[in-house]
Amino acid sequence: MVAHRLCGEACRRQQKLETELLRELGSFPRTKVLLSEDCGFMWAYSGREIDRLLPNADQDEMRRQARAALAARRREWKTADKRVGYTRAKKAEKEIADVEEAMAQELWSAAPLSVTGVAVKLHSLLEKEDPRSALQEAPWPELRTILADLVRICAGPNAI
Repeated sequence: MVAHRLCGEACRRQQKLETELLRELGSFPRTKVLLSEDCGFMWAYSGREIDRLLPNADQDEMRRQARAALAARRREWKTADKRVGYTRAKKAEKEIADVEEAMAQELWSAAPLSVTGVAVKLHSLLEKEDPRSALQEAPWPELRTILADLVRICAGPNAI
């Protein structure tokens, strides 16, 4: 439960910082590649995309300029990222997500010893896959109903 909460917090922090970077810089590092005089352009996010969009020998200068523009955008991104801390937050999110996943797999592979144990496993699955209980298509509402039934049974006749 703690790992799940920490993972959610790390995800929201990383998303907030990513939004901040995108608001400041306008986009992820990319460059316009003109296709021809009449055909407009495409965005390239990597050198490989630039090479694919400008494959001809007579496009060497355009390819060089596109690569230079992309490199400049990447430098801007890295400078802003160092200040904001997005990459550090993304790494922290991945680390806690890996811990959460390992713990969930351990729980789901354990043999429950009671109805309460089954309810715990179901609750874990629902929280991990639909943390805000927002999914309304089958089987999500039905699974939430089954969990509520299990909790009611575990609580006994005098509960609630």
